[in-house]
Amino acid sequence: MTIGALSFFSPWLLTGLVALPIIYWLLRTVPPRPQQITFPPTRILVGLENREKTPDKTPWWLMLIRLLAAALIIFALAEPILNPNRTANFSGSGPVVVVVDNGWSSGASWAERIRMAERVIDQAERQNRSVVVLATAENERGPLSIEAPNDARTRAAGLLPRPYAPDREAALTSLKGLLANSGGASVVWLSDGVDHGKAEAFATGLAELPAAQFMVVEVGQGASPLGLAARIGEGGRLRINLVRPFGAARQGNILALSSRGEALSEAQFQLAPGETRKLLDIELPLELRNQVSRVAVVSERSAGAVHLLDAGAKWSRVAIFSGTERDRDQPLLGPLYYVRKAMAPFSEVVEHQTSNLADGVERMLKRRPSMMILTDVGSIPEGTAENLRKWVQAGGVLVRFAGPRLEKGGDDLLPVELRAGGRTLGGALSWSTPQPLAPFSDDSLFAGLASSKEVVVRRQVLADPAKLGQEIAVWARLKDGTPLVTAASRDDGHVVLFHVTANSAWSDLPLSGLFVEMLRRVSTLGALSRGSAGEKTATTGNPSVAPSQAVLAPVQVLDGFGQLIPPPPTASPIARKDFSKMTARVEHPPGFYGPAGRPQALNILGPETELKPLPSLPASFSRLAYEDEALTDLKPWLFAAALALLLIDVIAVLLLQSGGVRRAARGTAAALPFAVILSAGLLLMTEPLVAQQNSSQSKAATSNIDPERARLATSRVTFGYVLTGDAGIDGTSQAGLSGLGRVLNARTAVEPREPIGVSIDKDEIAFFPMLYWPVLASQKELGAKVVAKVDAYIKHGGMIIFDTRDYGQGMPIGFIQQGSLTGKTPLQRLLGKLDLPRIEPVPQGHVLGKSFYLLDEFPGRWSGGQLWVEAGGGYTITENKRARQADGVSSVLITANDFVSAWALDERNLPLFPVVPGGERQREFAFRTGVNIVMYALTGNYKADQVHIPALLERLGQ
Repeated sequence: MTIGALSFFSPWLLTGLVALPIIYWLLRTVPPRPQQITFPPTRILVGLENREKTPDKTPWWLMLIRLLAAALIIFALAEPILNPNRTANFSGSGPVVVVVDNGWSSGASWAERIRMAERVIDQAERQNRSVVVLATAENERGPLSIEAPNDARTRAAGLLPRPYAPDREAALTSLKGLLANSGGASVVWLSDGVDHGKAEAFATGLAELPAAQFMVVEVGQGASPLGLAARIGEGGRLRINLVRPFGAARQGNILALSSRGEALSEAQFQLAPGETRKLLDIELPLELRNQVSRVAVVSERSAGAVHLLDAGAKWSRVAIFSGTERDRDQPLLGPLYYVRKAMAPFSEVVEHQTSNLADGVERMLKRRPSMMILTDVGSIPEGTAENLRKWVQAGGVLVRFAGPRLEKGGDDLLPVELRAGGRTLGGALSWSTPQPLAPFSDDSLFAGLASSKEVVVRRQVLADPAKLGQEIAVWARLKDGTPLVTAASRDDGHVVLFHVTANSAWSDLPLSGLFVEMLRRVSTLGALSRGSAGEKTATTGNPSVAPSQAVLAPVQVLDGFGQLIPPPPTASPIARKDFSKMTARVEHPPGFYGPAGRPQALNILGPETELKPLPSLPASFSRLAYEDEALTDLKPWLFAAALALLLIDVIAVLLLQSGGVRRAARGTAAALPFAVILSAGLLLMTEPLVAQQNSSQSKAATSNIDPERARLATSRVTFGYVLTGDAGIDGTSQAGLSGLGRVLNARTAVEPREPIGVSIDKDEIAFFPMLYWPVLASQKELGAKVVAKVDAYIKHGGMIIFDTRDYGQGMPIGFIQQGSLTGKTPLQRLLGKLDLPRIEPVPQGHVLGKSFYLLDEFPGRWSGGQLWVEAGGGYTITENKRARQADGVSSVLITANDFVSAWALDERNLPLFPVVPGGERQREFAFRTGVNIVMYALTGNYKADQVHIPALLERLGQ
């Protein structure tokens, strides 16, 4: 039963209100208790009158107090709920179906979505109704089942956003089969606010289900999901296309990040109310521009707010040189004109106006190009050839176009030996008709491009068939099988030959759009001018084997929060020829595919993508909104108010019966303590109706550290945690560190005391070797005294674990920029004033991964978030496998994996929280992570000596 914003879970008890008139009549009829006075026998005869007396009646104001108290008790028994969202208005008697949109657009507001799901499940539990939880973008959609609220709550807590659009059609099919024989259901659709193409059909299908009630929870104007796509624009600018389906005015920042997470550039955006599309440009020098691996919206943690850039999006510096005079005498007919036009949209073209090949090559190499194009250059001087060989071996791409000079034969800067003399239409080695192109093979660099039927070849230089070995790749052939484009690897570089001229003299290829796409793909092979020397990342490296792979396997993929993670078992390879047409889905999540040296990027959104809001829904749907306010149970408050009225009634009766305030005070004093204690107990029972919290969370210690506690903290190893003022979070911190202490006691020589909660403003923290600091969304900047205290702590050997706990919740708390801890996010507000060094993800070979257990990742309740340490802290293994020493132990660790929730145990050593997605195996690795951190904090980097073992063995061998 609902009256406005007020709901009753036991409305039938309101029938007790009909008893109020009866109570009123009884109060009017029954007089107050007679007063007791001392009997004076002689006074009874004075003034004796034989007259009937009307009995006294209860005063009207006392009667009103009693009626009001009775009414409040009746209302309290009816379990009233202040319900701003109206989500308690479930009609029908069937199951409550919770449909959760968990596609890419749900990641940024995932925490609000899960809170709403838990709220709906709580309400279903109070109505004694079963629950069905259905996610619209699950990896493996098993058979749906109707569950008890507790089981449904566990299932909802294990859901995560997915990095692709939801499959609402499949979800509707599953739901139809489940509810075919279940009537009276209540359907609550937690939408993401985006159409995704089939929202109208999905809503219509829901409305046709045999259900009694349909509700849709919509995203508010201020929480509209953002998506972006990036591409190379005019002049080499990085052009950003920012889109959303709707929304109020909004502003923010977009970061261009390297593959190591370093912020290379930043662009600000402002969206006006109702503006759904914004174009932004980021300008960077070429060397920095080509280090950009991804572009992301700050504080928008979703896969759609991240765009990955592969080699095809890099801006190349291309040097061009022609061996013919036509480029200078008749530039519109020369081969360089076509090359220049083809390369201009995606590269910086460098040329030197000279006919001296040696001088031109020398000057152009000083510009550090990633690719050099030589048109009709026959013989190359030895000194110049040697310079070109070294440049190619270092990663350069040398592209040569044929011409009359190459018909005389070639040199070793060609991928294949040539036959002397060419092949022409009507010549000795001739065709009867011009030859068209054959379709590109699956293992070609040009796989997926459509070979144009309009392109015909009239003349070409011929490769010697006897010298076409396995080390020579043929990327394009004519219809008769004659090689048209050949390539060969030379260490880190490539040599490529187009067997025709770069102008239209020998073929129509330079006149087609295919010519542009072919040169674009060849330009992606360049390794110079793309990053620092020796950098091995997900987007750079040795590309020598890439063109031979017909199938691109996933290397790294995005999760629902926009973080790069190893590919899950459900991720499948993609054929190279189909990659350009592929869209992100369950088996092909967005990410990097192909060889680790130079993978290709699959993104969710394209440059021209538009996001549309949900269409008009059927009239049977009632609309709600995501809100942060929890439901308020009015039952304890009404009981407390009724008790207060009854206390007033007691005092009033004592006053009336005593005939004076002095005598009534003694009775009031006796009743007052009992009433106050009872009222306080009822008030303490009041709490928001949210997901159930474990009782252990109320045991958080909140006292300051006195000298005695300081002595205890220093007599044995004691861990501290920063009190946040949130009883649930503080209780989890205490339970988590206590559970870790039990594991340490069982597995190691460390026997810690129970952890102690500290107020960072008041308490001394120097007693603790390790301090756990949970970061709240409402985190404020630290005061000057606290900053000085924390700085002194970490500079004198203390270690602080900053945990944003947000990796699995979609809350934009912990966005970290490499090398920068200043900004407006809660984590950055917390750390902005501290004197901290540059941070980085835990590198390979770091001591933290082997201080007790050998670990490659550091999970908590969530898995996938990175653990950040001081850059250079600990010992790491560099690419050449040599050890380097750093300056001691990292004073700060930053994570988003929620360590303490995975460590938290109750009195029976049972876990308090589920871990996602790895289950109990992941919890074991979370405990191992905790053990490693403690050993690292207590013993320092002595285990780093292990990285010297290869060097020591090598010396012993000498």
